[in-house]
Amino acid sequence: MSNDFDFVPRLGKIRSQGKAKTQLKRLKRVVAKGRLGSRGRNSLAPGAVRHAGRGKVQAALARHWSNQRAKRVIVKVHIARAGPTGAASFTKHVAYIRREGAGREGERGKLYDRSVDEADAKSFNERASEDRRQFRLIVSPEDAERMKDLTRFTREFMSQVEKDLGRRLDWVAANHHDTAQPHVHIVIRGGNTRNGELLIDRKYITHGFRARAQELVSLELGQRRLREMAAARSNDAEREALTAIDHDIARSLTDGRYTPESERGGLSRFDGAVVKRRLRFLRTLDLAARHENGSWAMQDGWQDTLRALGRRGDMVRSLANLEGRKIDASRVHALPRDLSSAGEILGRLAATLPGDELRNGTTALIEGLDGRVWSVEMTEQEAVQLPKPGGIVSVGRKTVEPKPADRTIAAIAKQNGGEYSEELHQAADPTSSSAFRLAHKRRLEALRRLSIVERRSDGSWSIPADLRRRALDADARQRSFSINVRSWLQVEALVEREAETWLDGIDSQDIEAWRGDFAREVRSAVQARSAWLGREGHEFGPDGRLSGDAIVRLRRVEMEKMIAAEETRQGKAFVPLGSQRGFQGVYTRNVDLAQGRFAVVEGTDGFALAAWSKRNALWRGKELVLERSGSSVQWRLAKGRTIIL
Repeated sequence: MSNDFDFVPRLGKIRSQGKAKTQLKRLKRVVAKGRLGSRGRNSLAPGAVRHAGRGKVQAALARHWSNQRAKRVIVKVHIARAGPTGAASFTKHVAYIRREGAGREGERGKLYDRSVDEADAKSFNERASEDRRQFRLIVSPEDAERMKDLTRFTREFMSQVEKDLGRRLDWVAANHHDTAQPHVHIVIRGGNTRNGELLIDRKYITHGFRARAQELVSLELGQRRLREMAAARSNDAEREALTAIDHDIARSLTDGRYTPESERGGLSRFDGAVVKRRLRFLRTLDLAARHENGSWAMQDGWQDTLRALGRRGDMVRSLANLEGRKIDASRVHALPRDLSSAGEILGRLAATLPGDELRNGTTALIEGLDGRVWSVEMTEQEAVQLPKPGGIVSVGRKTVEPKPADRTIAAIAKQNGGEYSEELHQAADPTSSSAFRLAHKRRLEALRRLSIVERRSDGSWSIPADLRRRALDADARQRSFSINVRSWLQVEALVEREAETWLDGIDSQDIEAWRGDFAREVRSAVQARSAWLGREGHEFGPDGRLSGDAIVRLRRVEMEKMIAAEETRQGKAFVPLGSQRGFQGVYTRNVDLAQGRFAVVEGTDGFALAAWSKRNALWRGKELVLERSGSSVQWRLAKGRTIIL
């Protein structure tokens, strides 16, 4: 008999089948009344409903009868809402999962649905044009490489989801093989009030999707054996990625410390040994330190660092398929959330890779002038500000100021023994309005989701004494990037360009502090630029830099050349923006110059130019009106057509 056979029979009384059916019916009734799984009343995402959503009973049953030996499947869900631009973000995500390089052989990702192997993305986007939300799923079976057909698995999975939700779904999917772990992207339409909104119970989102996927994978590949489970747990102890062991450690932390006493009653002897191995491994990565009393102190941001290390393997694969400039993945460093140690990063945008795939995120690789290559995880909104690869950018964190609401809450709690409530607020400030107090409650809800404050059953709040410090630290970790484009053009294009360039403003003292390959390129370019300017007869000031008159002349020459080229391309005349009337046209494209990026707005009788901005980038393809107001240009949307670019 094989030693891998780990079935253990349990002798006992044979139970009545009728009784089992009765228990199942009773469980369904209890779930339907909302008695099962009522703990943890966190705020819900849009589209996830606690009581009225679809799939509540099925999710509770799946969780109740869950099998620890089922094949592991990671399921990530994001509920995207239609933003200011309507369903444009939905269309972007469908295009995102169809991007080049996502296929098995590096080809474009292929979209499919329940019956068609090549689904029509345009038709799907048109059907979703008035939807209020979109459900995005990533389904990643642990043993995806062993599965025969991910497409068939996805169709069976979605068929079971439709049965659980009691509704036919409109969905498309794409298989991705651009990472070490093959996975499936699924996009489900959320509908609107006219055609019927799709509301899914929160428990089904957190448990139901994963349980159904595990059931199908286990049916195809068989359940995990005890030896496999122990081996997988043991292997996770020395993985350079965020693992389930790390989640166990995080749940047991007290003020950033892990103590062996926290294992009692929570971890088995085997799990306790695995956790200790994991801590020793994290010490080799400088993410944990052992104290003399046996406790372990975790470094700030240790989980974020592990997430970044986990993406390194995927990054190596993406860099191998990257065209043009080759980057050594061993030189890549993850940019920490707190830039106090790294400061502002100045360098060349080497490449952009897929980031948070549920939210159309981007990973920007920046060859810094400090000699390192930085990987920066950016949101879709932040990535809009990036130039094309080769442009020069500086990246930092936006400053965070203490919120007045935190000061008010802390002051009221200090006077009331660490307690805050709307009644106490009204007593402390009788002139405050209900809307003003409601704003403070919303702030407290946000802090509660960060585990900084606690809400009591009577509606009051337990406030820590160091609320202001902890709230400021939490805001600092969540603050967005400040991105400044120093040059929209590559360094080599600036050397002999008749324009004011980024090279002209570099301080010679800064050059001496720079190191690395890119720094040497910049030093060589600065010397060549200075020699070219001298040969062309441009004037320099006493400080050795271009004079003010020379800068004005170079800017004018560059703009005139660009206007002439655009007139030739369009066959239309350039229309300067005057103060008497506005210009109406369609925002069609961008033009990058050494002095900045400009939006081209094409009208009936000509075209106009306006300085590009992050906010107005969302209006590309729309008809708008440009009006000059003093030295600035105002943008506003016109009631007209929208073109698809």
